[in-house]
Amino acid sequence: MSRNANIKAKLFDPASIPERKRRGSEPIKDHQLIAKLLGFFGQSQLADNFGALAQAAKSGSLPVDTKTERAINRACADVAAMRSMLMAALGISAQNR
Repeated sequence: MSRNANIKAKLFDPASIPERKRRGSEPIKDHQLIAKLLGFFGQSQLADNFGALAQAAKSGSLPVDTKTERAINRACADVAAMRSMLMAALGISAQNR
């Protein structure tokens, strides 16, 4: 018990002191998958690309053709894949959220 917790226990009713939640010693389940995900983020330039799309949409200059639609769908699929990889690396299943 820490000194602070010990003092609180002596001064106050121990039942009224909330227990601290402890994290596991290693919350990340798969360090290689996290590294792969971070590498993917670094190479993808997603933030720049989404910013450019948002700016073009805002100004009305975004041409909506099959090429643009494919690019947007590909970007959405990439984001979904990164989300799945991150959840798997952190040990979070779809049922836990």
